[in-house]
Amino acid sequence: MNRSKAPLTLMGQLLMVLFFALTAAICLQAFANSEAISQSSADRDAAALLAQNAAETVKGVHGDLEAACVKLGGKIENQVWLANGNEQGQYVDEGPYRIQVRRLSSDSPGLGMAEILVTGSGKTELFSLICSWQEELG
Repeated sequence: MNRSKAPLTLMGQLLMVLFFALTAAICLQAFANSEAISQSSADRDAAALLAQNAAETVKGVHGDLEAACVKLGGKIENQVWLANGNEQGQYVDEGPYRIQVRRLSSDSPGLGMAEILVTGSGKTELFSLICSWQEELG
């Protein structure tokens, strides 16, 4: 008896279609998630740039938050400099990013420190850093 190989060929083709469908579903899911990952990376990049600008400004004015506020904008509340930033890393009156800078106490004489925190929408922390500078003694 000579049996036909058609059912075996059909089963092989069905397995190949199933494999390609599964691969396509995985690729589509990765493509759909790429937009969220890209936006998250852009938010972190902008937050890092805003924090870096704040750190350089605070170091340049030797920790005088009022002078930094005059240079980049924002306001001082309870000895904390508050400002807003945009997606390009610029300080603006209204923006999606909130920058908070507060002085920290230092155990070392002549060393000033500040904490810089950048939050996004929903008050989620995007980036933070601590900057230091030398202060004049005496």
